[in-house]
Amino acid sequence: MIYNVHHLHCGTMCPVCAPLYGQKGFYGKMVCHCLLIETDKGLVLVDTGFGMQDYLHPQARLGKLFSKVSAIQSDFNLTAISQIQKLGFKPSDVKHILVSHLDLDHAGGISDFPQATIHILSSEYNAAQKISVMNKLRYRPQQFKNHRYWNFLEPRNGEAWFNFHKVQGFNIFNDEILLIPLLGHTAGHCGIAIKQQTGWLFFCGDAYYSHLELDRKNKLPLLDKLEFAFAENNSLRLKTLSEIQNLAQTEPQIDIICAHDPTDLERYIQNA
Repeated sequence: MIYNVHHLHCGTMCPVCAPLYGQKGFYGKMVCHCLLIETDKGLVLVDTGFGMQDYLHPQARLGKLFSKVSAIQSDFNLTAISQIQKLGFKPSDVKHILVSHLDLDHAGGISDFPQATIHILSSEYNAAQKISVMNKLRYRPQQFKNHRYWNFLEPRNGEAWFNFHKVQGFNIFNDEILLIPLLGHTAGHCGIAIKQQTGWLFFCGDAYYSHLELDRKNKLPLLDKLEFAFAENNSLRLKTLSEIQNLAQTEPQIDIICAHDPTDLERYIQNA
C-alpha cells in the first residue's frame, strides 16, 4: 500500500544570526516540518511541532530562555491539530505518533492527541527523564509526562535498510513505514522512512539542519558548531550525518528531508 503523506508546517522560529543556519541576513528561519500519513490503521503523525498549550503558555511550557532566543511566531494555525482539522479529519483520527525525539520543538503537540500511541526508542524516553543542564534546555516533560499510551522500542539493529538498519519489533505497517535509528543529536534520535510510489521518503528529524549538508562539498563550519553544541554524542552525530550523505549520493530515489529546513518544507507545500 502506498500511503498519502501531508507535509505540515507546525512552527516557525526566527532566531538571530542567520549564518549559523547556512542562511543569509541577520534573522534566520527554522520551521517545524511534520508529516501526516493516511494509513489503513488511522492517521500517523510524524513529529508534532509546537502544540496548543505551547502557544497559550510559551514561557511555562517552553521556558523563558528558549521563548526569547528562538523568537517563535505565535500562530495557532501552525499547530498540527489545527491543520489536521482543516484537512477534514478529527484529532481522534490520529492513532499513532512517531517522534524522532522528544526535544521541545518536536514533542509540544503530543498533548493535543491524548488517545494516540507514541512509538519511540526507549533510550530517548529514558534520556528525557535525566536531570542535566542540557536536558533542561531541550526537554520539557510537561509536554508529554501525562500521556498514557507509549510503545517503547529498543534500538537494536534489525534488518538492513540500504546502509542503515531498521528498528526491530515495529511491524504495524508491514515494513512500509520504518523507524531508523539516527543517533547522536539525542540518545534515542530516530528517522522515519515511508515507502512511496517511486522510492522512499526519509524524514531525518534533527540529524542535520539544512539540505545543504547532504552534499559533502558544502562547508558550513558555523552550522557544524551549532549542531555540535546540541549533540548528545557528537561522534555519533557525525557518523550518522556521513551515512545520510552516503545515502543521498548513492540512492537518488530516496527523498531525504530534515525537520527544520524551510527549503524542504516549501518544496512540498508549493507542490501540494
